[in-house]
Amino acid sequence: MGFTLSLVMSLVGTLTSGHFTVGSWLISFGISFVISMIIGLIVPMPKLEAAACAKFRLKPHTFPANALSALISNTIYTPVMSVVMVLIMVGSANAGIQNGIDALTKQIGTASSELSAVQTELSQTDAAAEPQKAGELQAKIGELNGRIAEMNGQISGMEAAKPPMGMSILVSLLWCYPIGYVVILIVQPLYMKLLMKKFGPPQGAPRNGPPQGTPRNGPPANV
Repeated sequence: MGFTLSLVMSLVGTLTSGHFTVGSWLISFGISFVISMIIGLIVPMPKLEAAACAKFRLKPHTFPANALSALISNTIYTPVMSVVMVLIMVGSANAGIQNGIDALTKQIGTASSELSAVQTELSQTDAAAEPQKAGELQAKIGELNGRIAEMNGQISGMEAAKPPMGMSILVSLLWCYPIGYVVILIVQPLYMKLLMKKFGPPQGAPRNGPPQGTPRNGPPANV
C-alpha cells in the first residue's frame, strides 16, 4: 500500500505545488516511499486499526471497519508525506528563484560600478570642449540606468513569484487528505485480499482436526 499511496501523493503534491516536473515528481515519489516505509516500521498500523475496530465493535473486513482503518492510516501517513513533499518542492522552487535573483543582483552590482565610473568620467569631461564625448557618456549613463531599473523589476517579479510555504502546505493538505483517504479505502482491502490469498490457508481445507472422512479415535474399521 505504501507504494501506491506514495505514487499518488507525490503526483498530487507536485501538481498542487505549481512547480511540476518529471524530475521533481520522481524525487518526491522516492522520498515519500521511504517515509511510508519508515512509518510502517515504526507505527503498528494493524494493531491500531484492529483495536479501533474492536472498540467500536466493527466486524473485520466489512465496509465500516475498512472505512475506519482507512481514516486511521490516512491521518498518520498523509499529513507527514504531504508536508515533507511540499517542503521539498517549494524549497527547491524557491532555491531556483533565489539563484536567479542572486545572479541579477550580481549583474546590478557590475552595472552600478560601471555607471559610477562613467559618471566620474563625465564629471571630468568639459562638455563645451568635448560635446561629442559628453553626449556619448550621458547616453551610456541612461543606458546603464535603464538596465539597472529593468533588472530590479525582474527581481521584484521573482520575489513575488516565490510560493509561500505555509499556504502551499495548507493547499496540499486540503487536496491530499481526501484523495489519500479514498486511495487507502480502495487499495487497502485489495492488498489484504492478495495477502490472504497468498499466505492464508488453502480454500476448502479444514482449519482444525483430522481430514474429513477419517475416524477421530480407535483403529481403522475392519473390512
